[in-house]
Amino acid sequence: MNKTIFTETYKVRSTQVNLNNQLGLYGVLGMLQDIAAEHASYLGFGYKQLVKKGFFWALIQQHLKMDYWPQWNEQITIKTWSLPVQGVYAFREFELYWKDKKIGECTSTWITIDIQSRKPIELSEQQEIFFPRTEGGLNFKTQRITLPEDMYQVNEFPVRVSDLDMNSHVNNVKYSQWALDMMNERAHREWVIKEYAINFLSETFMGDQMQGFKSKGRYLNEAHTLVETYHYAQKVGGVKPAFISHWTAENI
Repeated sequence: MNKTIFTETYKVRSTQVNLNNQLGLYGVLGMLQDIAAEHASYLGFGYKQLVKKGFFWALIQQHLKMDYWPQWNEQITIKTWSLPVQGVYAFREFELYWKDKKIGECTSTWITIDIQSRKPIELSEQQEIFFPRTEGGLNFKTQRITLPEDMYQVNEFPVRVSDLDMNSHVNNVKYSQWALDMMNERAHREWVIKEYAINFLSETFMGDQMQGFKSKGRYLNEAHTLVETYHYAQKVGGVKPAFISHWTAENI
């Protein structure tokens, strides 16, 4: 098996489709998380291997672009690879295919965290274990998201047991579900996500009370067929958001 470029094929399950019978954002991000974990484990630095050493992976930024969302029972093939690490930062990219046609791309930035100190670990001296791709790859990177001034609160909710992952904090994919829940049903039925970017800024845990905020939608063209929206959630009494996300969606 190719150690640099790792490939998996997934069938879109009924639990992964949204109300438009398409693979939803929550579903595809789960697939990306799964294949990233599989590749890391194959190379020897997966979750179980790192926990034994007192570390765990943390996703800090992600940027997804989608041209087509497969439907229920269709198949999607995903390719992933690492890029050369830079200091404490590791980079992973993805390509998504449907019927041999590329339908999406995603880039992500990660750090390895010490379980006890919660501080990032320097990775530069371990470059070779990643089998990084040094040629080709995507033509865009993750970036810091700046919120607009017109953010307003839309809900308040507690962190639930079902939000937690193996590290006993809220899983990054759950943050995306929180953002999805800030949108009304009409928005979900009439708009399809073209680009999705998220920054993960702080951990959240069982018992935290969260507040969700969103911006007003801003049209990006005169035909009003393309719109952007921002979301974030912050713990009540917290000093910074748990996450910030930026969406670009197209009218169906």
